[in-house]
Amino acid sequence: MTTNTSVGGITPEQRGSLERDGFLVLPGVLSPEEIQGYTTVVDALDSDWRRDNNLDPFATVEIRNAVARSGGDALLPLLDHPATFPLVAAVFGWNIQLTTSHVFVRMPNPDAPEDFKAIGWHADGPHPQFPTTSGVSPRLYGKVGFFLTDLSEPERGNLRVVSGSHLSATKPETDPATGEPVGAIQVLTKPGDAVFFEQRTWHAVGPNHSRMPRKNIYIGYCYRWMKAIDFVTQPNELLAKANPIQRQLLGAATHELSYYLPSRNEFADVPVKAMMEQTEGR
Repeated sequence: MTTNTSVGGITPEQRGSLERDGFLVLPGVLSPEEIQGYTTVVDALDSDWRRDNNLDPFATVEIRNAVARSGGDALLPLLDHPATFPLVAAVFGWNIQLTTSHVFVRMPNPDAPEDFKAIGWHADGPHPQFPTTSGVSPRLYGKVGFFLTDLSEPERGNLRVVSGSHLSATKPETDPATGEPVGAIQVLTKPGDAVFFEQRTWHAVGPNHSRMPRKNIYIGYCYRWMKAIDFVTQPNELLAKANPIQRQLLGAATHELSYYLPSRNEFADVPVKAMMEQTEGR
């Protein structure tokens, strides 16, 4: 069944699922050529990181601010990818920026116990946590995870989420029979699929019992008036290679007040606004 896309690039069904579950699976957003190209980028980052940090071949690699570390403009197209970014803008509006570009390579670990967590259960956020109103934290940032390897079966280092956990600021109840949060699931994805989830959604990563590494790239977005997670400013060389929307997402601005009062120079500082207005006018 096809559904008309609502303003901003999100369908009514997608918005309803996000509001109910706190995450969305977006099938097949990367082409085979994109999967190959981004895998090559991740492999190069992985090799350099292991060498520079003297890591053994079986260690997990976690690289932040990957968009700047990847060299050149290799990861820039993911920031405003046409299959994912309009949805992000529809959820958060136009006054947004990049908050993280995060690469993971998780090697096979067949001997890890079932309850092993490469990353334990958590909701993203600062410490102390965001303030709450009526027991609910505000939605302030989210991530798109681009998955490059086959996670269509469980126990491959899949992203795990607790559906609906974004609707409460308290930690989900633990199921005494499993030791996992009540309602926890493993997200099954094929190469080229993406998963969008907001920072309030409780999530974790379990063991990789497969024979292949799990490789993925997270691109995170927040409001421009927030501090980014993994950079202060981006290199001028990277900004020079970016298109106007990517420059906004990388934190470029013509005036200090632009992050709070972008009306001073909307055309230069927040071209995402014009993009969304053009979409609404169609």
